[in-house]
Amino acid sequence: MNKLRILLIILVSAAVGLGMMILLLAAVTEKSPNIPELFLQLLMGKAPSGIPFFMPLSFLLFFVLTLAGTVGVVYFLIMPEIQTTNAIENQQEDIFSFLLPDEKRIVDILIKHDGEYLQKQISKEAGFTRVKTHRVIVRLAQRGIISVEKRGNTNVIRLNIKNKKIKK
Repeated sequence: MNKLRILLIILVSAAVGLGMMILLLAAVTEKSPNIPELFLQLLMGKAPSGIPFFMPLSFLLFFVLTLAGTVGVVYFLIMPEIQTTNAIENQQEDIFSFLLPDEKRIVDILIKHDGEYLQKQISKEAGFTRVKTHRVIVRLAQRGIISVEKRGNTNVIRLNIKNKKIKK
């Protein structure tokens, strides 16, 4: 990631430097240069009469290359985040497909309650006995799908999946 940022900085600074050199060469060949006006003329491809024809073309080429390079590097900086998000969603779908019906019911309840709920409330809502709820929760915790935190005479059950929107 840092290498791509360094590449972006080098690319932009090199292109800006080359563009400035072309602008300075055009300013030197012009009798009374107005730099902002000359910059706009070079950018639009309309050079003053005293400037050789290749200067506007090369200035425009460097400007387009800088823009395309910047977009490309930014794309590669953002792309890993997109791939990570897709991987998390695929992981969630895979996890859900391997759950037993009782485990799915508990995960559904946790999803419905934003990924965190009391164990005794899960037991009531699922219609399981306390022992059955405990056993299913232990299985899910051993597989790392949920985490259990003691709180008084009950446990707080948390879903360990980052994005709790699991597709069924």
